[in-house]
Amino acid sequence: MEKGSQVSGENGKEEMFKPLLCKTMNSKKILITGTSGFVGGFLVEEALSRGLTVHSAVRRSSKTDILDTLDTTLVYFDFEDIDGMAQILRKGSYDYIIHNAGLTKAKAKEAYFKVNEQYLRNLIEAIRNADLQLDKFLFVSSLAAYGPADYQSDGIVKETSTPHPVTNYGRSKLAAEQYLKKQQDIPYNIIRPTAVYGPREYDLLTVYQTLAKHIEAYVGLTKQRLTFVYVRDLVRAMLDIVMSDHEDAGYFITDGNSYTAQQMNAIVKRELGITWTLPIKLPILLVKIIAFCSEKIAGLSGNYPPLNIEKVNELRARDWSCDVSPLENDIGFKPKYDLECGLKETITWCKENKLV
Repeated sequence: MEKGSQVSGENGKEEMFKPLLCKTMNSKKILITGTSGFVGGFLVEEALSRGLTVHSAVRRSSKTDILDTLDTTLVYFDFEDIDGMAQILRKGSYDYIIHNAGLTKAKAKEAYFKVNEQYLRNLIEAIRNADLQLDKFLFVSSLAAYGPADYQSDGIVKETSTPHPVTNYGRSKLAAEQYLKKQQDIPYNIIRPTAVYGPREYDLLTVYQTLAKHIEAYVGLTKQRLTFVYVRDLVRAMLDIVMSDHEDAGYFITDGNSYTAQQMNAIVKRELGITWTLPIKLPILLVKIIAFCSEKIAGLSGNYPPLNIEKVNELRARDWSCDVSPLENDIGFKPKYDLECGLKETITWCKENKLV
């Protein structure tokens, strides 16, 4: 069997595609990349709940614990093997593709552009080589591609705003978007989530754990306007976009509100039962020095620390407000979770798994 052309069937055995059961004969088929990650697992669950036949593209080294409990077929993708991907796509004959795979942390700028831009280019080429006639291709970008509202004269990031990414992650996502917008033969949409949180998300877990230790740290000496979207609201909107008639449009997504770090921390403390904390305000310069040292120390072990220079560039931004009205107008998006409701569910999960 050629490289990149295998799928995982029952009990993890590798096998070629089998005829679908009668109950799914008329269902649409969707391929989702990046399914071993935080958002990916919820995406698979949402797609299955809508009666779609779901194939999950993963690397052979990926952890698939969550996927193994779901009725999805694992497809082993090598994004550097265009012919192998084309073979999979040709056999799968998919109606939809959600390209959710991406790199959010890396030491080098080149790594971001390789995974976030070049791999998108390779996937599009594979779609063409497979002569796959898609109903929709959804690219998962990020608010980071446009950057914070600090650089927008009207104080909010819109589709018509001039992008001003402040990280290499954001720049690589913007480059990928710019490429995709030129592909006139691919019916695409782009979604740009703000900070995504929920069960099984570990970046914000550091905040919860720090507060649990009665330390309440703030970066910068002025307040920030932060935006969030709960993972279940995000994946619901993503599937709505994929299955809509709207094409060639990009959407920002938040829960429609902006929050201060103080408001977020107050919710977390209440859910954790924390009655007192030691507030600490850290100047940006100090945080940058700490991040620089963390990178150097972590580099000795080959790891990349959660607090890094890229993260500092995000933290120093004061306003992450963006316009969600196009999403409301086109698919009738109405979030079911605000930050209070979403954090309540998230902290409950953290407690159940003894993480806080």
